[in-house]
Parts: sequence; structure tokens; C-alpha cells
Amino acid sequence: MIARHTFLYVGARGLAAALNMASVAVFTRLAPVETYGAYLFVLSWVLVLYGATCQWPKFSFFALYDEARAPAQVATVARLLAAMLVVAGMVAGLAALLGLTSPRTAAVLVAAVLGMTLFEAASEIARARLAAGAVALAIVARAVLVLGLGSLVLAATGDPVDLVLAVACANLLAALPALRTILPVLRGGASRAEARRLVAYGWPLILSFGIAALAQTSDRLIIGRMVGAEELGAYGAIADFLRQSFVMFGESVALSLISIAKRDARAGGMAAAVPVLRDAARALTLVAAFGAVFVLSFDDLIVAILLGPGYRAQAVTLAPVLLAASIILMFRSYYFGQVIYFTRTSHLDAFASLVLLVAVAGLSFLLIPRMGVMGAALAFVAGQGLACLVFVLGARLAPARDRVRMPVPVLDVLGIALAAAACGALLYGIGLMPGGHAAPGQAARLAVLAAGFLAAAWHFNIVGVADLLRRRRAAR
Repeated sequence: MIARHTFLYVGARGLAAALNMASVAVFTRLAPVETYGAYLFVLSWVLVLYGATCQWPKFSFFALYDEARAPAQVATVARLLAAMLVVAGMVAGLAALLGLTSPRTAAVLVAAVLGMTLFEAASEIARARLAAGAVALAIVARAVLVLGLGSLVLAATGDPVDLVLAVACANLLAALPALRTILPVLRGGASRAEARRLVAYGWPLILSFGIAALAQTSDRLIIGRMVGAEELGAYGAIADFLRQSFVMFGESVALSLISIAKRDARAGGMAAAVPVLRDAARALTLVAAFGAVFVLSFDDLIVAILLGPGYRAQAVTLAPVLLAASIILMFRSYYFGQVIYFTRTSHLDAFASLVLLVAVAGLSFLLIPRMGVMGAALAFVAGQGLACLVFVLGARLAPARDRVRMPVPVLDVLGIALAAAACGALLYGIGLMPGGHAAPGQAARLAVLAAGFLAAAWHFNIVGVADLLRRRRAAR
């Protein structure tokens, strides 16, 4: 089951990541830097509004999910989400009344939050029920629809707000495969007891997710206000590529392995979940280490293919710093951050989110006037590092009854990192040879990187792939 679920999720996330990169490539060629920056600025406020209102119920549901109470839990969380959408609409309406945004933009903000809520909630419920196929299909459908609808809108109007609306429609349509899977449990009746459980667990998340969304986007919001949409366009384009590539794969590991680990913990306690969590740590390290080698070795090629001409010079300069931030974000969110689901308390996430906001916003205000967008990148990587440290130390310093450490197979992690470093050194050596950066040399470097990745995956038995292949070979 572990290998099947992981291959489905990773395959879907890999295809979606490729399509998302294609979206960035197309959008940055169809839209001027300033237009793309304005789109990212509006989208940042969508994420803040979603995080402050509609994000917490799905995480509370996943943490407390019980197959025996599934119909009541699903019906209850659906009603909680409907209530949160009303709150989001009221906040957006108030912003329009106060003149903080136009009525049209406020309406698009609500539509975008609605689409995101429907997609994320349906996928989360299907994930908790281990409906891997439906979630994988939804993930790929969203990426296809964002590329298709977004390209049509940019070609037709070139309006950044219209592009946000296109993304909202993509989320709504892509939610259908997951919704179809969970329809049987959606027909259940809501329960006050389940509502009390969900709110008791999730109320700290109402604050922490709002803070986290603001922290994750504060660098962009400050750039948009202090420097301008044009600078934000190039910064956001390369940041989105790196976040999509690493966070996509990190989330795919979490979608598969963490879901299984949570099920094992419900059945047999934390000890039963440790082997799967160790697999998750190895898989994330493999993605991070070899992904970093890929980006650092082929940054010029990636930027030339991915971004339009007006974005490229700044993107190459920012890539190493934003790469580090993306890797830390992946581990913080999709490995160490999962500790809140095993401790049965979400207070640690609230504290980590507050640290993230203070660090990113504070350093951004300090560094952006002096260093421009590089200051924002440095602020973001520092904030992610501190927030990750909160999870690591907080899990160790918690009261004895709540003390749960996410297991780290240190020797395997070091081994994977050394294998990736050796592969990177080999790629660097090939690049120094005559023709090393010409087409044949680049193809050879890519082949070496792929071989190193596969060899490490086999040697460290990532998600049991080596065991699976050995069993199949023995069965023939």
C-alpha cells in the first residue's frame, strides 16, 4: 500500500509540478513583469483571507478523523466550512466598504477563497479516507485547468484580477473527482459533539493559519508596497517555481506516507507510525538533496526555459537563497510540522506561525529598503529556519504526556546528502570539460543526475521501492 499510494501521489504531484512550471513559463511570456506582479499581489491577499478563515477545519478534520465517525465528521466539517466562507465574504465586503479594495476585486477574492476551500477540503477528506486515485486526479486536473484557463484569460484581457478569477474556476472544477469519491459520507448528519471536538482542536489554528498565511506572503506584500509590482513579478516567478517544485513533492510524500502513519498511530500508537515516518524523512531528504543539485547545476537553463526575458537576470541572482527557503519550508510544513497531528494539540503550530511572521515581516522591513528583493529573500529563509526550529525544539520540550519527536534516521539522511553532493561535484566537473554546457554535455549531466537519484532511491529503499521490486522479481 505504501508504495502504491506514494507512486500515485508523487506521480500526480510530479505531473502537476511540470504543468505548474509550464504555467509560469506561459504566464511570464504573456504578461509583462508588472502585470504578473499585480496578480501575485492579489493572490497573496487571497491566501491570507483563506488562511485566516477557511483553512483550519480541514486540518482539524485530518487530525481527529475516525473511520467509525466519518459521516458525522464530514457533514460537520462541511457546515463549518460554509460558515467560514460567510465570514470570508463579510471580511472582503468590509474591505470594499472601507475603500481598501474595489468591489470587483473583493468579489474575486471571495470567489478565489471559495474555489480553494472546495478543492482543499474535498482533497483532504478523500486523502484521510485513502482515496489516492481521486486525489491524484484532482491534483492533475487543477494544474491543467490553471494552465488552460489562465492562458486564455491573459491572451484575452491581460488583467491580473481576471487571472485570479481563472485560478478560482480551476480550483472549483478540479475538486469534482474528490467530491465524487466522498459523496457517500457527505450525506450524513452534522453532530454538535463532532463540532465541539473540531473547534476544540482547531481554534488555535484559526489564529495560526491566518498568521502563517500573512507570514508566507508578507515578503511579497511588502515588496508590492515598498518596491513595486514590477520587482515583485520577477521575485514571485522564481520563488513560485522553487516552492512548487519542492513543496509539491514534499506535499506528495505527506499526502501518502503521513496519512498512513496517522492511521498506524491510531491503531497502534506512535511506535507503530515510526517506520513510516522514517520513510517519509528519507524520501523528503532525497527530494531536497537531489532537487538542490538539479537547481544549482542547471539554474541558467531552468531560468531561460521557465521565465520570460524580463524576469531572468534577477531570478538567477535570487535562486540560491530562495532554494534554501523552499527546502526548509518543505521540511517545516510536511515533516516536522506534522508533529501537531500526533501530539493532539495545535498550539505549537500557532507559536511557529507567530515566529515566522515576526521574523519575515521584521527582517523584510529592515532589509528590503537596503537590499531590495534580495533582502526579502534573506528574510524569508531566516523566518522559515526559525519556524522549523520551533517545531523541532517544541516537540522535544513539551510536557512528557505530549512529547512526540518526529523520527530522523540521521545516518541515512547524511548518506543521501553525501550521495547528492558527490553527484553535484561530478556534474560540476563535466561542466568544466570542453562542451560541458553544450547540448550533449547538458544531456550527459542530466543522465548522471538521474542515475544518482535512482541509485540513492534503491540503496536507501525509499518508500520500500527496492523491497517491492525484489518481491516482484522473486515471484517470477
